[in-house]
Amino acid sequence: MSTITVECPAVGELTEGPHWDDVNNRLYFVDIFARRIGRWEPSSNNVETLEVPDASIGSAVLTDKGRLLFAAGHRFGIIDPKTKEIEEVVDVESETRPENRFNDGKCDPSGRYWAGTMGPEPPVVPGGTAQGTLYCLHRNRSVTTHADKIIIANGLAWAQSAMYYIDSLREVIYAFDYEALTGRTSNQRVAIDTSSEPGVPDGMCIDAEGMIWVAFFDGWKIIRYNPTTGTKISEIEFPVQRVTSCCWGGPDLDILYATTARIGLTKEELEAQPTAGSIYTIRGLGVKGVKSNIFIE
Repeated sequence: MSTITVECPAVGELTEGPHWDDVNNRLYFVDIFARRIGRWEPSSNNVETLEVPDASIGSAVLTDKGRLLFAAGHRFGIIDPKTKEIEEVVDVESETRPENRFNDGKCDPSGRYWAGTMGPEPPVVPGGTAQGTLYCLHRNRSVTTHADKIIIANGLAWAQSAMYYIDSLREVIYAFDYEALTGRTSNQRVAIDTSSEPGVPDGMCIDAEGMIWVAFFDGWKIIRYNPTTGTKISEIEFPVQRVTSCCWGGPDLDILYATTARIGLTKEELEAQPTAGSIYTIRGLGVKGVKSNIFIE
Protein backbone atom coordinates (compact mmCIF):
# COMPACT_ATOMS: atom_id res chain seq x y z
CA MET A 1 0.00 0.00 0.00
CA SER A 2 1.36 3.42 -0.93
CA THR A 3 1.81 6.28 1.53
CA ILE A 4 1.83 10.01 0.73
CA THR A 5 3.85 12.39 2.91
CA VAL A 6 4.50 16.14 3.01
CA GLU A 7 8.27 16.54 2.90
CA CYS A 8 8.88 20.21 2.20
CA PRO A 9 5.94 22.33 3.45
CA ALA A 10 4.70 25.35 1.45
CA VAL A 11 8.00 25.81 -0.37
CA GLY A 12 6.56 27.84 -3.26
CA GLU A 13 3.58 29.53 -4.87
CA LEU A 14 3.73 27.76 -8.23
CA THR A 15 6.17 24.93 -7.61
CA GLU A 16 6.91 22.90 -10.74
CA GLY A 17 9.50 20.91 -12.68
CA PRO A 18 10.92 18.43 -10.13
CA HIS A 19 14.29 17.04 -11.23
CA TRP A 20 16.10 14.37 -9.20
CA ASP A 21 19.89 14.59 -8.92
CA ASP A 22 20.75 10.88 -8.66
CA VAL A 23 24.44 11.60 -7.99
CA ASN A 24 23.97 13.82 -4.94
CA ASN A 25 20.46 12.69 -3.91
CA ARG A 26 18.89 16.13 -4.21
CA LEU A 27 15.66 17.41 -5.69
CA TYR A 28 15.62 20.51 -7.88
CA PHE A 29 12.43 22.39 -8.70
CA VAL A 30 11.29 25.82 -9.88
CA ASP A 31 8.91 28.41 -8.44
CA ILE A 32 7.76 29.96 -11.71
CA PHE A 33 6.71 33.53 -10.91
CA ALA A 34 9.09 33.88 -7.97
CA ARG A 35 11.86 33.36 -10.58
CA ARG A 36 13.65 30.85 -8.40
CA ILE A 37 15.29 27.47 -8.78
CA GLY A 38 15.09 25.48 -5.56
CA ARG A 39 17.31 22.67 -4.32
CA TRP A 40 16.11 20.43 -1.52
CA GLU A 41 18.37 18.05 0.41
CA PRO A 42 16.17 15.25 1.81
CA SER A 43 18.90 14.15 4.21
CA SER A 44 19.00 17.53 5.97
CA ASN A 45 15.65 18.95 4.83
CA ASN A 46 17.57 22.03 3.76
CA VAL A 47 16.26 24.19 0.90
CA GLU A 48 18.46 26.59 -1.06
CA THR A 49 17.39 28.84 -3.91
CA LEU A 50 18.94 30.52 -6.94
CA GLU A 51 17.43 33.66 -8.40
CA VAL A 52 16.91 33.94 -12.15
CA PRO A 53 16.25 37.64 -12.82
CA ASP A 54 14.10 39.33 -15.43
CA ALA A 55 11.67 36.55 -16.32
CA SER A 56 9.50 33.78 -14.94
CA ILE A 57 11.24 30.40 -15.04
CA GLY A 58 9.48 27.42 -16.57
CA SER A 59 11.97 24.63 -15.87
CA ALA A 60 15.58 23.81 -15.01
CA VAL A 61 17.73 20.71 -15.46
CA LEU A 62 21.22 19.69 -14.44
CA THR A 63 24.05 19.53 -16.96
CA ASP A 64 26.97 17.10 -17.05
CA LYS A 65 29.18 19.94 -15.76
CA GLY A 66 27.09 20.46 -12.62
CA ARG A 67 25.47 23.63 -13.91
CA LEU A 68 21.74 24.28 -14.33
CA LEU A 69 20.24 24.84 -17.76
CA PHE A 70 16.94 26.70 -17.62
CA ALA A 71 14.15 28.04 -19.83
CA ALA A 72 12.87 31.41 -18.63
CA GLY A 73 10.85 34.06 -20.39
CA HIS A 74 11.86 33.72 -24.04
CA ARG A 75 15.34 32.33 -23.55
CA PHE A 76 17.49 29.38 -22.64
CA GLY A 77 20.26 30.10 -20.14
CA ILE A 78 22.75 28.38 -17.84
CA ILE A 79 23.45 29.30 -14.23
CA ASP A 80 26.43 28.14 -12.18
CA PRO A 81 25.15 27.19 -8.70
CA LYS A 82 28.49 28.09 -7.11
CA THR A 83 29.23 31.48 -8.69
CA LYS A 84 25.59 32.41 -9.54
CA GLU A 85 26.87 33.58 -12.92
CA ILE A 86 24.37 33.30 -15.77
CA GLU A 87 25.28 32.51 -19.36
CA GLU A 88 22.72 33.40 -22.01
CA VAL A 89 22.36 30.56 -24.53
CA VAL A 90 19.71 31.61 -27.05
CA ASP A 91 16.56 33.72 -27.25
CA VAL A 92 13.73 32.11 -29.21
CA GLU A 93 10.65 34.35 -29.05
CA SER A 94 11.31 37.88 -27.75
CA GLU A 95 10.85 39.38 -31.22
CA THR A 96 8.24 37.04 -32.67
CA ARG A 97 6.06 36.38 -29.60
CA PRO A 98 7.01 38.88 -26.88
CA GLU A 99 3.88 38.06 -24.85
CA ASN A 100 4.82 34.36 -24.63
CA ARG A 101 6.84 32.63 -21.93
CA PHE A 102 8.50 29.27 -21.45
CA ASN A 103 6.60 26.73 -19.39
CA ASP A 104 7.60 23.11 -18.74
CA GLY A 105 10.83 21.52 -19.96
CA LYS A 106 12.91 18.37 -19.58
CA CYS A 107 15.87 16.52 -21.09
CA ASP A 108 15.55 13.48 -23.31
CA PRO A 109 17.71 10.37 -22.77
CA SER A 110 20.24 11.63 -25.35
CA GLY A 111 20.98 14.83 -23.41
CA ARG A 112 18.89 17.35 -25.36
CA TYR A 113 16.70 19.90 -23.58
CA TRP A 114 13.07 20.22 -24.67
CA ALA A 115 10.87 23.08 -23.51
CA GLY A 116 7.60 24.59 -24.65
CA THR A 117 6.09 28.05 -24.57
CA MET A 118 2.63 29.39 -23.96
CA GLY A 119 0.76 32.64 -24.64
CA PRO A 120 -0.67 35.10 -22.09
CA GLU A 121 -1.92 33.52 -18.89
CA PRO A 122 -5.46 32.10 -19.26
CA PRO A 123 -6.93 34.60 -16.74
CA VAL A 124 -5.82 37.33 -19.16
CA VAL A 125 -7.11 35.49 -22.23
CA PRO A 126 -9.96 33.17 -21.21
CA GLY A 127 -9.21 29.66 -22.42
CA GLY A 128 -5.70 30.68 -23.46
CA THR A 129 -4.35 31.27 -26.95
CA ALA A 130 -2.86 28.65 -29.25
CA GLN A 131 0.46 30.37 -29.84
CA GLY A 132 2.94 28.19 -27.97
CA THR A 133 5.75 26.15 -29.54
CA LEU A 134 7.67 23.06 -28.49
CA TYR A 135 11.44 23.57 -28.88
CA CYS A 136 14.47 21.33 -28.62
CA LEU A 137 17.86 22.72 -27.61
CA HIS A 138 20.46 20.35 -29.02
CA ARG A 139 23.84 19.62 -27.50
CA ASN A 140 25.50 21.93 -30.07
CA ARG A 141 23.07 24.66 -28.90
CA SER A 142 21.09 24.74 -32.13
CA VAL A 143 17.31 24.93 -31.70
CA THR A 144 14.63 23.02 -33.59
CA THR A 145 10.83 23.27 -33.39
CA HIS A 146 8.58 20.23 -33.14
CA ALA A 147 5.02 21.43 -32.54
CA ASP A 148 3.16 24.72 -32.67
CA LYS A 149 -0.27 26.18 -31.95
CA ILE A 150 0.03 24.89 -28.39
CA ILE A 151 -2.10 26.55 -25.70
CA ILE A 152 -0.06 25.54 -22.64
CA ALA A 153 3.00 23.37 -23.32
CA ASN A 154 3.50 21.01 -20.42
CA GLY A 155 4.70 17.58 -19.27
CA LEU A 156 7.26 15.60 -21.30
CA ALA A 157 8.35 11.95 -21.28
CA TRP A 158 10.23 9.52 -23.51
CA ALA A 159 9.98 5.80 -24.18
CA GLN A 160 12.25 3.82 -26.50
CA SER A 161 10.77 5.08 -29.77
CA ALA A 162 8.06 7.46 -28.58
CA MET A 163 7.90 10.90 -27.04
CA TYR A 164 4.93 12.32 -25.14
CA TYR A 165 3.94 15.90 -24.34
CA ILE A 166 0.92 17.60 -22.82
CA ASP A 167 -1.13 20.56 -23.99
CA SER A 168 -2.94 21.34 -20.75
CA LEU A 169 -5.92 23.35 -21.93
CA ARG A 170 -6.61 20.96 -24.79
CA GLU A 171 -6.65 18.26 -22.07
CA VAL A 172 -4.63 16.00 -24.32
CA ILE A 173 -1.44 13.97 -24.07
CA TYR A 174 0.17 13.72 -27.49
CA ALA A 175 2.60 11.12 -28.78
CA PHE A 176 5.30 11.38 -31.44
CA ASP A 177 7.41 8.78 -33.13
CA TYR A 178 10.87 9.70 -31.83
CA GLU A 179 14.40 9.04 -33.08
CA ALA A 180 16.84 9.03 -30.16
CA LEU A 181 19.90 9.49 -32.36
CA THR A 182 18.73 12.69 -34.07
CA GLY A 183 15.87 13.95 -31.90
CA ARG A 184 13.63 13.92 -34.96
CA THR A 185 9.88 13.63 -34.28
CA SER A 186 7.04 12.62 -36.59
CA ASN A 187 3.48 11.29 -36.65
CA GLN A 188 2.02 13.48 -33.91
CA ARG A 189 -1.17 11.93 -32.58
CA VAL A 190 -3.46 11.93 -29.54
CA ALA A 191 -2.36 9.27 -27.06
CA ILE A 192 -4.76 10.11 -24.20
CA ASP A 193 -7.77 12.42 -23.92
CA THR A 194 -8.09 13.45 -20.27
CA SER A 195 -11.21 15.64 -20.63
CA SER A 196 -13.30 13.26 -18.51
CA GLU A 197 -11.05 13.92 -15.49
CA PRO A 198 -11.42 16.91 -13.14
CA GLY A 199 -8.73 19.56 -13.58
CA VAL A 200 -6.22 19.69 -16.42
CA PRO A 201 -3.10 17.60 -17.08
CA ASP A 202 0.09 19.38 -16.02
CA GLY A 203 3.53 17.78 -15.57
CA MET A 204 4.34 14.09 -15.90
CA CYS A 205 7.01 11.41 -15.73
CA ILE A 206 7.45 7.84 -16.95
CA ASP A 207 8.25 4.66 -15.03
CA ALA A 208 10.48 1.69 -15.81
CA GLU A 209 7.50 -0.18 -17.26
CA GLY A 210 6.80 2.59 -19.78
CA MET A 211 3.68 3.86 -18.01
CA ILE A 212 3.22 7.64 -17.56
CA TRP A 213 2.24 9.41 -14.34
CA VAL A 214 0.32 12.64 -14.92
CA ALA A 215 -0.29 15.40 -12.36
CA PHE A 216 -3.68 17.15 -12.56
CA PHE A 217 -3.86 20.85 -11.74
CA ASP A 218 -7.19 21.45 -9.96
CA GLY A 219 -7.74 17.70 -10.10
CA TRP A 220 -6.40 16.67 -6.65
CA LYS A 221 -4.52 13.69 -8.10
CA ILE A 222 -1.83 11.96 -10.13
CA ILE A 223 -3.02 9.34 -12.61
CA ARG A 224 -0.99 6.46 -14.03
CA TYR A 225 -1.79 5.68 -17.68
CA ASN A 226 -0.72 3.18 -20.29
CA PRO A 227 0.24 5.61 -23.09
CA THR A 228 0.04 2.91 -25.77
CA THR A 229 -3.55 1.92 -25.08
CA GLY A 230 -4.72 5.13 -23.38
CA THR A 231 -5.93 3.08 -20.41
CA LYS A 232 -6.12 4.57 -16.93
CA ILE A 233 -4.36 2.19 -14.54
CA SER A 234 -4.51 3.82 -11.11
CA GLU A 235 -4.57 7.16 -9.31
CA ILE A 236 -3.13 8.82 -6.22
CA GLU A 237 -5.37 11.28 -4.38
CA PHE A 238 -3.85 14.37 -2.72
CA PRO A 239 -5.09 16.65 0.06
CA VAL A 240 -4.44 19.65 -2.21
CA GLN A 241 -6.12 20.48 -5.49
CA ARG A 242 -3.25 21.90 -7.54
CA VAL A 243 -0.85 19.03 -8.19
CA THR A 244 1.64 20.30 -10.75
CA SER A 245 4.24 17.67 -11.64
CA CYS A 246 6.17 14.59 -10.54
CA CYS A 247 9.44 12.72 -10.98
CA TRP A 248 11.13 9.59 -9.65
CA GLY A 249 13.87 9.75 -7.07
CA GLY A 250 15.50 8.16 -4.07
CA PRO A 251 18.49 5.78 -4.09
CA ASP A 252 16.42 3.07 -5.82
CA LEU A 253 14.26 5.41 -7.95
CA ASP A 254 11.16 4.02 -6.23
CA ILE A 255 9.94 7.25 -4.60
CA LEU A 256 7.60 9.51 -6.54
CA TYR A 257 8.21 13.21 -5.80
CA ALA A 258 5.32 15.56 -6.51
CA THR A 259 5.15 19.35 -6.61
CA THR A 260 2.02 21.36 -5.84
CA ALA A 261 0.85 24.98 -6.02
CA ARG A 262 -0.80 27.61 -3.82
CA ILE A 263 -1.20 30.27 -6.47
CA GLY A 264 -4.75 31.45 -7.14
CA LEU A 265 -6.34 29.71 -4.16
CA THR A 266 -8.76 31.74 -2.08
CA LYS A 267 -8.25 32.42 1.62
CA GLU A 268 -10.82 29.74 2.43
CA GLU A 269 -9.18 27.22 0.11
CA LEU A 270 -5.76 27.88 1.64
CA GLU A 271 -7.18 27.37 5.13
CA ALA A 272 -8.59 24.03 3.98
CA GLN A 273 -5.36 23.10 2.15
CA PRO A 274 -2.51 24.35 4.39
CA THR A 275 0.03 22.12 2.63
CA ALA A 276 -0.66 23.52 -0.85
CA GLY A 277 2.64 24.55 -2.44
CA SER A 278 4.51 21.72 -0.71
CA ILE A 279 6.61 18.89 -2.08
CA TYR A 280 5.19 15.43 -1.42
CA THR A 281 6.65 11.93 -1.58
CA ILE A 282 4.72 8.80 -2.44
CA ARG A 283 6.28 5.50 -1.35
CA GLY A 284 5.25 1.88 -1.72
CA LEU A 285 3.93 2.15 -5.26
CA GLY A 286 5.38 -1.20 -6.27
CA VAL A 287 7.10 0.19 -9.34
CA LYS A 288 10.39 1.92 -10.08
CA GLY A 289 10.97 4.95 -12.21
CA VAL A 290 13.69 6.21 -14.50
CA LYS A 291 16.24 8.85 -13.59
CA SER A 292 15.93 12.51 -14.55
CA ASN A 293 17.98 13.05 -17.70
CA ILE A 294 20.68 15.73 -17.77
CA PHE A 295 21.86 18.04 -20.55
CA ILE A 296 25.18 17.13 -22.15
CA GLU A 297 27.18 20.33 -22.64
